Amino acid sequence: MSSYKIITDSSSDLTTEMRKEFDIDYVRMAFTVDGKEYPCDLDFNEYSYDQLYKWIEDPKVEIKTSLVKMQEFIDRLTPYLEQGLDILYIACTSVLSGTLNFFRLAAEELKAKYPDRKIIGVDSCRAGMPLGYMTMDAVKLQREGKSMEEIIDWVEEEKQKYNLCGTVETLTYLKNAGRVSGASAFFANMLGIKPVIIADTMGHNYAYKKVKGHKKAFEALYEIVKDEVEGQEKPTIYIGHGMAQETADYFRKRFTDGLNANIIEYKIGPVIGISCGPGVIHLVCKGKEMTITSPEK
Repeated sequence: MSSYKIITDSSSDLTTEMRKEFDIDYVRMAFTVDGKEYPCDLDFNEYSYDQLYKWIEDPKVEIKTSLVKMQEFIDRLTPYLEQGLDILYIACTSVLSGTLNFFRLAAEELKAKYPDRKIIGVDSCRAGMPLGYMTMDAVKLQREGKSMEEIIDWVEEEKQKYNLCGTVETLTYLKNAGRVSGASAFFANMLGIKPVIIADTMGHNYAYKKVKGHKKAFEALYEIVKDEVEGQEKPTIYIGHGMAQETADYFRKRFTDGLNANIIEYKIGPVIGISCGPGVIHLVCKGKEMTITSPEK
């Protein structure tokens, strides 16, 4: 049985420390700022976290994300294939990104040069830290001796248990990303409506509830997470935010006091941040299986 390398992509929001601990590599999506391209770099080497969100919130700046290019896959995977390693790519949900399709095209090209290697991609049905969390857990299983095929089966069995809920400060950025209509965003912003968003079974960002004001949105999010981790003595909850430290601090206290939770905080990177904007908050845990599929898709 050959060894294999588990990789993911920059939608995972894995921090530098997380990737070092679990030896996880990732392929980089990209974004453009007024036509200049930058990698979706989770280490913020070419730009700072603050600079990223300054670009995002500046209405004069045109900022757009793009998929992982085939050449990025080839450049990233080739060194592992040269070492005789197989590749398992745990990918961002295919309903929000076509990156998995590009991986498969790159894999076909690479297999011609490395016919003895397995190069397999699996759809996580998740984006953001649920994908990152799942990838870290996959590496733990790999370290326990699980084969690549066993990990693939495990992803398919377990991926609906990696839950995300959250909200945004304004719907403007989701409108710009094509996630909601302009009219919906305008009236929601005007009326102070806050969407309570969950990742559904396919990985769509589904506005599960719509409430008025931060207080009701935060309470709804707390109750969702509380239900998801019911029965866990000390659940692990990831709190991600984009320039929303005060909100992250609020949830840290709520979950620590109310659920005896182990809290891990992270900064939301370019892929999610550009779509959701400053003020976005994500709450991520592993718990009950997601069964909701958005009726809008």
